[in-house]
Order: sequence, then structure tokens, then C-alpha cells
Amino acid sequence: MVKLDFFYPRWGNEHVEWEEFLDRVVKEGYVGVEWFPLGEDTDPKQVLTLLKHYNLRYTIVTCVQKKTDSIQEYFSLLEAQLDYYGKLAEAYFAPLFISVQMGREYFAGVDVLKGLQLCERLEKHYGIEILQETHRNKWSYGLHTVAPMAIQYPQLKLTLDISHWYCVSESFLEDRQEELDRLLPHVKHVHARIGHSQGAQVPDVRKKIYRDIVAIHCAVWQRWIDLNKPEAQLTITTEFGPPPYLIPSGNKILDCERQWKQNLWIKNYLSRYLIT
Repeated sequence: MVKLDFFYPRWGNEHVEWEEFLDRVVKEGYVGVEWFPLGEDTDPKQVLTLLKHYNLRYTIVTCVQKKTDSIQEYFSLLEAQLDYYGKLAEAYFAPLFISVQMGREYFAGVDVLKGLQLCERLEKHYGIEILQETHRNKWSYGLHTVAPMAIQYPQLKLTLDISHWYCVSESFLEDRQEELDRLLPHVKHVHARIGHSQGAQVPDVRKKIYRDIVAIHCAVWQRWIDLNKPEAQLTITTEFGPPPYLIPSGNKILDCERQWKQNLWIKNYLSRYLIT
């Protein structure tokens, strides 16, 4: 029987004290958190100490935030980030993996390949698996950009957030299912956001009006689960996002609670309806 482990994103909760945040993560039955260490002004060593205390695992999600027109500078910044995470892992304890939003949508194939090789080199050096997250405005923004690279670079490993592909293609990839299925063996982790053809996130995943869209996502995730061995341990982040992904109310505390409730709904729904 495949085991599903759920992670909760720190994204959207940066204003919440870590102890309070982790108390709730444990209470809601998550096994760990997804965290961008450079995304908030917090001592990462303190966070790792707390994660140890709560007996929680963590994954890192990362991207280069500095704007640069130089691809060479971009890769220098990316390498410095990954090197920082690797040294942090050596000093404390390692993430389950690092999910990288790499490059930009205008990167040429040769530059994408260079970035993948950089990630592979650092993965081998630190012994931490590095995945490529499918995401708008990154090289992986569409099925049509990733599928050819998977042929050229067969060791490609993905964090699949298919909501972005639905949004970018303005479809549910109805005419690309075979191509999508060929990519599923490359998927090592799933971001369980529910998107649609006009946006990367539905307004409220709990509403019955979106149940058919939820089913479309679940069908893909089910095929991914079915590819894996019965004893596999698979990971999912319920990454329903805060504003601007979430339609803002103007009240940060209220919006944070809305995000929590929808992520928990996703976790509970997938736990009931995905066949493991």
C-alpha cells in the first residue's frame, strides 16, 4: 500500500510565530513543512531546532529573487543558494529534498540544460535530491517545454504543480494526456493546488461548483500514485496559496485562516479519495 505524507507550506504564514505554526501543523496531521528559508527574516538554525523538537520533516522550495538580465549571474546566484542550503543541512539536518523554481520562460534549451546540470552537480555533492518545480514564468511553465527536455535529459526529476500548466495552456490538457503520462514517471513530489484554465487557483476549493475540476486534478495524481510500487512513500504539499493566489479580503489574519481551511480540506479530500 502506497503511503501519502502531507506537508504544509510556510508560505502565507510568515507572520505567525514558528512555535504556533508548528503546533498547528502537528495538530492537523501533517508530517512536515515546506519552507523557503530566504523568504523571511528568521534564523534558519532556530527553525531547524524547532523542527527537530516537533519531530517534523521539511522540504525546501526556492527561487532566485534578484532581478538580473545576465544568465551567468543568475546561475551564480542559484548555485550560492543551493550551496547555502547544503551547508545548512550538513550543520543541522537535511531536507527531504529541494524544489527549485529554476530559470525563466525565455531561457533557451541550452541554458535550461546548464541549470539542470548545475542542480545535479550540487545534488551529488550534498546528497540532497533537487527537483524542478513546474511553475509559470520559469523554464518549466508548460507541458510543451518540459516534455522535450525530459527526452534530452532523462534523469529529470519534477515537483508537479499541474495547476500552472492548466492556466498557461488555458485548458486541462485534454489533447495532451499521453504526453502528460510519459512525464509522470519523472514526478517525485506533488503540489496539490487546484487550478483552472484561467488561473492557477480556484477561488474556494471547498465549493461544489469546482468539484469537477478537483476530479480532473485527482485523476492525474491517481495515475502518478498507480505508477509507484505498493510500498512507496509519496509526498504531497497542500499548496493552496495566500493572496494574491487567494482572493484577498484585506484582513491578513482572516486570509491566513481561509488558506488553512482550504489546505486542510484538500488534505482530507485526497486522503479519502485517492486510492493508495
